[in-house]
Amino acid sequence: RLAEEQRQKEEQARLAEEQRQKEEQARLAEEQRQKEEQARLAEEQRQKEDQARLAEQQRKKEEQKQKEEQARLAEEQRQKEEQAKLAEEQRQKEEQAKLAEEQRQKEQARLAEEQRQNDEQSRLAEEQRQKEQARLAEEQRQKDEQSRLAEEQRQKEEQAKLAEEQRQKEQARLAEEQRQNDEQSRLAEEQRQKEEQAKLVEEQRQKDEQSRLA
Repeated sequence: RLAEEQRQKEEQARLAEEQRQKEEQARLAEEQRQKEEQARLAEEQRQKEDQARLAEQQRKKEEQKQKEEQARLAEEQRQKEEQAKLAEEQRQKEEQAKLAEEQRQKEQARLAEEQRQNDEQSRLAEEQRQKEQARLAEEQRQKDEQSRLAEEQRQKEEQAKLAEEQRQKEQARLAEEQRQNDEQSRLAEEQRQKEEQAKLVEEQRQKDEQSRLA
């Protein structure tokens, strides 16, 4: 009996657990459904907002396009007026330049005539200067020739003096070399005689030694 009661209690517990799990699954399924419904509603709201935003952007683009077109037309009108103004200014400048060029040519002709007269005077003055320069150059050439001849004579005398001094120095150098050579020969002879005497002394010592031993 106790075992049967125990079995029935376990069966009831199992059935209760199954019931709890079913209720839990039902609750979770309801929560999932509600979340999906909220997500769907949120997506619809986002799409509506996106459409409204895109419509507003399109409106602003259209307004901007109209403003840019008006600005372009206004700029074209301004450029046409500016070009007309510049063309008139250019015409006036060209007229002034033409008048200025005529004046410049007249002034240039006057200056050219003055320059021609000045050149003629300069030419005559240059001819006179060249004649005077040629005269002075000839005088200078003669002076230079005299100076050159005098310098050549001085250099010859100087070279002769230097040559004599060089000859005397060379003679002194050769005499000194000869003296040194004679001194070396004398010393070499003394050295040779000393070596010869030493050799004779050594030979005499050896003979004496042989005689003593004999």
